[in-house]
Amino acid sequence: MPPGSLPRRRQSHSVEDALSADARPRLASGVDFEQAAEDGTWIAMIHGVPSSRVSRAVVDLMRAMNGETPLQDLHRRFAPSESWEHFLQLAQRFDTCGLLEGGEKLPPGRLVYRPPFTLQIATLRAPAIFGRLDRLIVPLPRRAMQVSAAVLICLGLLAAAAQAKELWDALTSPVPLVALVYLVGALSLMTLLHEGAHGLSLTRFGGRPRRAGFMLFYLSPAFFVDVTDGWRLPERRQRVAIALAGPAVHAVVGATALLAALMLRHPLIHQAVLLLAVSCGAIVLLNLIPFVRFDGYIALMSALDEPNLRGRAILDGANFLTGLLFGAQRMTKTLNTWWSVPFGLASLVTPVVLVVFAVARIARALAGGGPVLGVLVVALEAVIALAGVVLLSKALRRVLRSGVARLRFCSVVTALVTGIVIAGAVIPVPVTATFGFVAHGDRVILLHAGDTAAAVETDVPEGARVVLMSNGILANEQVGEGTVMSREPEPTRVPLEALFPITADVATVAAVIIAGVDVIGESRSLPATGQARVELGVRSLWQTLWVTGVEMPLSSLQSGEVGKE
Repeated sequence: MPPGSLPRRRQSHSVEDALSADARPRLASGVDFEQAAEDGTWIAMIHGVPSSRVSRAVVDLMRAMNGETPLQDLHRRFAPSESWEHFLQLAQRFDTCGLLEGGEKLPPGRLVYRPPFTLQIATLRAPAIFGRLDRLIVPLPRRAMQVSAAVLICLGLLAAAAQAKELWDALTSPVPLVALVYLVGALSLMTLLHEGAHGLSLTRFGGRPRRAGFMLFYLSPAFFVDVTDGWRLPERRQRVAIALAGPAVHAVVGATALLAALMLRHPLIHQAVLLLAVSCGAIVLLNLIPFVRFDGYIALMSALDEPNLRGRAILDGANFLTGLLFGAQRMTKTLNTWWSVPFGLASLVTPVVLVVFAVARIARALAGGGPVLGVLVVALEAVIALAGVVLLSKALRRVLRSGVARLRFCSVVTALVTGIVIAGAVIPVPVTATFGFVAHGDRVILLHAGDTAAAVETDVPEGARVVLMSNGILANEQVGEGTVMSREPEPTRVPLEALFPITADVATVAAVIIAGVDVIGESRSLPATGQARVELGVRSLWQTLWVTGVEMPLSSLQSGEVGKE
């Protein structure tokens, strides 16, 4: 390696190989340091954006990284009392944070994509916007606000307990279209206030929100505010308060909605307010998950004063898996804690679980919605699957380039692929098809969206078990069961809530009657409409995924084309 710089392709190799005793690291271009407080704390800046809080000794060390001095000489000069392993760990942390040449990170701009599923569109005028807001909004005593919020949230929890039955009914019942429109508008406003609370809190603590805008975050639209400047603040509790300011807004609004629901007894308003409260509570719980870049993670990272906590833990988890599976050389952990590996593994798995859950919920909500929605579901599944393949391919490429034995790499990958294929072929999974139903006295019929009898080709076998469910916006409750009675498909028109969890007084949709239901027990107690899940037997995991993920959503499209011919 010629003195003066590290090779530009250094990131393709393991950090430990790159930062050996003879390595000559160079500070990345655009890195600067700014004194943050009188206590000697400094901020490492990348193109003017705070990266982490460091001591003056670390600043001196990094400024000495000129691309000419070997790492072992820097160790003897700046940290002779520290072990080599501890010093190497510190250098690896610099590399992971993008402070060394070869691992530079450009500051986020107006348009940013962050793998796997985040796209941001931002304005860079956020400092001026929040500066004006700070001057317009009268500040209140912080302690009084905290006590008031805590009391309100406690009262809200008591109100939730008193209305448990109404809450469950609201979740499992279709929502009036007007109420849904107001609910979506209110949640959008709450998201805006949530992010505004982050930016305003940072501004009042003396920081400057750098960016703000709109994003798609794990398939969900949302607003965002960049509060990276919080690293300039001298106290950890200030940064934690900024991170938790957003969830606090949703918690207070949710508690207020629960208290208001005790007095607002109009059925439409009552259900909408309860759904708003539940939605706010779910957003709070989701935001506090520390394994994704939600507010809970930012608060944890700030409380521990560990910048890039998740990225470093993921690196530790990935290194652990690489060593366990492929026999790679054990590397010094970037986080010197016992929980870095489990935290990193959880940070790898949690986004996958969230995305799969979101896609499954979307697919189930749109099931039986006709060819257009069927194509939308399959396209969404294809995008998610492609993104997963790309991320997995990149991970395997990094493992291969880390210096593991090629024979073992090929053997392990082959064994894993073979095991997954065999497991998917032999694991039995129940297959269900989701339809709508309409109940008229003793007569219950199954429905599929479509405008002609030829628009449905789904095989619903005679005698198959049917589970009748409520068609709720957020949950479903079993209301009955029966068996399929075959009949010729017949076009009809049905209320909107027969196929979707939405009610509208005058809205009807085209549908096809595909079968009848022989209800077990008293059918007169059934709701007028709902969701029906027909059990189609047991198939292998791969067959189930193909049938439920591709064949069923596209069945009406394929059959509709046949009918037109």
